[in-house]
Amino acid sequence: MRWLTVVLMMCLMFSVNSCNNDDDDDDDDNKISSYVGTWQLTDEGGLEKQVLVITESTFKMTMKLYFEDQWVDIMLVEGSYTVDGNMFTLTITRLGMIADEETLEMVYFTPDDPEWDLLLGDEFEIEGRFEAKFVVSGNKLTIITDDNDDGVFDPIEEGETFTKI
Repeated sequence: MRWLTVVLMMCLMFSVNSCNNDDDDDDDDNKISSYVGTWQLTDEGGLEKQVLVITESTFKMTMKLYFEDQWVDIMLVEGSYTVDGNMFTLTITRLGMIADEETLEMVYFTPDDPEWDLLLGDEFEIEGRFEAKFVVSGNKLTIITDDNDDGVFDPIEEGETFTKI
């Protein structure tokens, strides 16, 4: 599922801002990385969206569908990340998926669950730890993964652009 890969890559797109004088209290606002916040990507039809929440050390990507006059969470990926330049190294720590279409109940999995590797590989088609490039430009965050494992992070074929909300 490409949306999950995109979500994880978005989490890897964190940048680190530095200041000439870290002791200067006036620079405290600049210490918050430009990728930290809530980001959204909506499909062209407006019936499917991804919401990505990035903190200073964690990420949460939720895929939602517009169903019966409401947004319903259908999949979730959570984890932690590290940043090196414009590259994220993402580690997935929790997966969620809708288990019952009538009750809209989500079922959650962690690396301790026996189904973990099967879910990552077969259902989500991702690795538990991976890298992604990121670019922040104004209120846009582009996350680029190497989906085809050719060593190239192609922003056109393998990138997704989110808008800050």
